[in-house]
Amino acid sequence: MRKRILAGMVCLVASAGIAVAQSAAPNQPKEVISNGGLMHTLEAAPVIGQPFSAVQVSQLVRKLADGTTIKNGPGPGHAAMRDASGRVRVEKRLTQASSGNPGIFMVFVLDPVGHTLTTWSTGGKGEQVAVAIHVPADKPRTAAASRPEQVKAESGRPQPLITTENLPQETIEGVPVDVVKTTTIVPAGRSGNDAPITKTHEVWTSPDLKLVMKQQSTDPRTGELTIWLKNFSRAEPDPAMFRAPAGYTVKDLKQTMQEVAERLAQMPD
Repeated sequence: MRKRILAGMVCLVASAGIAVAQSAAPNQPKEVISNGGLMHTLEAAPVIGQPFSAVQVSQLVRKLADGTTIKNGPGPGHAAMRDASGRVRVEKRLTQASSGNPGIFMVFVLDPVGHTLTTWSTGGKGEQVAVAIHVPADKPRTAAASRPEQVKAESGRPQPLITTENLPQETIEGVPVDVVKTTTIVPAGRSGNDAPITKTHEVWTSPDLKLVMKQQSTDPRTGELTIWLKNFSRAEPDPAMFRAPAGYTVKDLKQTMQEVAERLAQMPD
């Protein structure tokens, strides 16, 4: 079990570092606006002077052919925050809490000023280490955010019909948001379907915060997935939240990966 958790932590750290490096690459064609999730937050362009803190939660509702409704979530979610300088912190839970144990989760802090991604785990046992990764300077993004990508034309196959509409502005958690709804009609025969399939994707975005407050995807094949931010605050977060806790040793990625590889080799499967 410990070996699987440790390996999972290594994959998370490596994936996050790759995501940040790719998002800072020149000629990046797609702008990403954070929705409080890990990859969205790490890939998003820095936002200065618009702090927030919230908990991102999600819920999936499926309706079966016999009328049965299956609801998964919302669970406890995870914390996400940003300070006025543009630093962001996102948590990723690795194990669930049980019997008074808070569980293990990873913390990721991206500093666009210092060009570092620092990550550490809390709630576990063993050496307390924070891994610091240097990331390249950020580059501007250009395209629309958090919307389904246009389907490329494929010869010989019926193409989906995609339409986008701007709905009236709303307010979520006291924050004005722009609402965009994208409807995709999958024609008969494209995915083995004998009749058209209609799916929708709605996004509620704060233009001031550059933040997706809510998004909802509905597909008759998979159900209705809703992701949103709750316990929302625009107050400046505690600066300590963006530093490794007291007692943690900060090491660079190369050194840490080597040490983890050695520990994994010594552990039983």
